[in-house]
Amino acid sequence: MSPSDRRSANLVDLLTLAPDGEGRFRSPTISCGSARAFGGQVVAQALVAALSTVADRPAHSLHGHFLRAGDGGGEMLFEVEMLREGRSFSTRQVTALQDGRKLFIAIVSAQSEEEGLVHQYPMPQVPSPDGLRSERDLRAEALATPGVAWAGPIAFDAPIELRPVTPRDFVNPSKSAPVQHFWVRPTVSISRNPIMAQAVLAYISDMMLLSTGLLPHGIYWSTTAMDSASLDHTIWFHGQPNFDDWTLWSLETPWTGGSRALARGTFYDRTGRMIGSVAQEGLLRLR
Repeated sequence: MSPSDRRSANLVDLLTLAPDGEGRFRSPTISCGSARAFGGQVVAQALVAALSTVADRPAHSLHGHFLRAGDGGGEMLFEVEMLREGRSFSTRQVTALQDGRKLFIAIVSAQSEEEGLVHQYPMPQVPSPDGLRSERDLRAEALATPGVAWAGPIAFDAPIELRPVTPRDFVNPSKSAPVQHFWVRPTVSISRNPIMAQAVLAYISDMMLLSTGLLPHGIYWSTTAMDSASLDHTIWFHGQPNFDDWTLWSLETPWTGGSRALARGTFYDRTGRMIGSVAQEGLLRLR
């Protein structure tokens, strides 16, 4: 099994929780190569915990707050509280804990599938993923630059392949509009299980948001010392993800200030169908 296959197998394992009593679930102790737990991992696991207590209703929204950072290789406990079980909607509150400390709290709402009015913004017109270079290769090339000291997320090694439409210059970043697009997909196939598919989308939804807020300032973690962290996170699910093909992750950051950044993102499948929207405020504090 190649390193990429191991990372992807670990992603599925990472998002598969073990029951630990009524409304309680434990995560596996799998390290993803970082001392600090990746926020997308915690969001995705919280979603899995919530949906594990719901019968045949996909999530339509998750609203969460990060309270503190977690250990990237430590076990987490997810406690689920039933807030509402209606004819069409199920609402759960999920608390993620590690060593007795609350890391993340979220409200997850699921809805029975039904028909209604349909419209959406069109998918941005961008080049197809075919022929684009991967984020991992671009970063590996930048890391080979002599005399450059790297820090923070530049050591990127996620179980997701990303292909940027407009690659950034990690060595000499220049100012640009706070918009970027990535084609994304897991590095091996993902189960058609609807909970797992939504969980993978949630995992990806914490990638590249804050980096979009650095574009108009012409800096990056590779050039400028800063602290960054996700503060709150919201996902709206518009359709069931299908990771048999590439998904477009379209990002923008309309505002930065007060050492924070507001980022928004939209997921589209290869056919142009909008399958999810994301909003996040995060910390971007210059040291």
